[in-house]
Amino acid sequence: MLRYSILFFLMLAFCGTHAQKAPPRKNYDPRDFQYKREASGGFRLQTNGIALYGEYGWIKDIYRTRIIQLEYNLFINYAQKKQKSPISNGNDFLYGVQNKFHALRFSYGIKRSIADKALQKGVRLSFIAFGGVSLGLSKPYYLRLLQPNDNGIPTIKEERYSSSNATRFLSLDSIAEAAPIRFGLNQIEPIPGIHGKAGLNFDWGTKDEFVKSLECGLMLDLYYKRIPMMINNSNRFYQIALYVGFHFGKRW
Repeated sequence: MLRYSILFFLMLAFCGTHAQKAPPRKNYDPRDFQYKREASGGFRLQTNGIALYGEYGWIKDIYRTRIIQLEYNLFINYAQKKQKSPISNGNDFLYGVQNKFHALRFSYGIKRSIADKALQKGVRLSFIAFGGVSLGLSKPYYLRLLQPNDNGIPTIKEERYSSSNATRFLSLDSIAEAAPIRFGLNQIEPIPGIHGKAGLNFDWGTKDEFVKSLECGLMLDLYYKRIPMMINNSNRFYQIALYVGFHFGKRW
């Protein structure tokens, strides 16, 4: 994955260098390019999670836009396995998960046109690149576990993973169900980091007043320590992912 990621970044860098030279101008309707601002939002599907975001852009001309972006990301480790609760109407649980990891990102980036669309229809192709800071939020994952006792009547208690309950936390015979989401909210650990992404934007809007585009690319997150998402030792201090996002908004 790392080799392909480096190759993909090099390809995008080449596109970005090519995008420094604006494509030749055409005879546009001047009314279509009086926009100075744009605002849009959307969602993104990643190979390591999902994200929601909003962004605001300053349009320098029809070829260049400066953008700030704020986003929320939920990371998902696909090694986790969803298990059905043995309790009737119980909450299904994720096996092997130690913490759920979320991130808030603030980014600054550029969008440069590579190929413009036709006067009435078509797709405008642009290179995008972003970088910024991240605030990771590691929230303990709680399960409702059966408690050992001497009277033969089982009791249930909400617990997070620890070295003292490791055997029961990983035993399907001891797990009753997932605890409600409120457990662990007061134990969230902030983990700061940085991130970057690069990709290609395909704007198919028939009118430049509206933003309707698809974006795909590669993103990299770096944190100062390993993110303890899983109980096994597969946790890393970085996250690399391919993504595809969908933008909707307006220019004025």
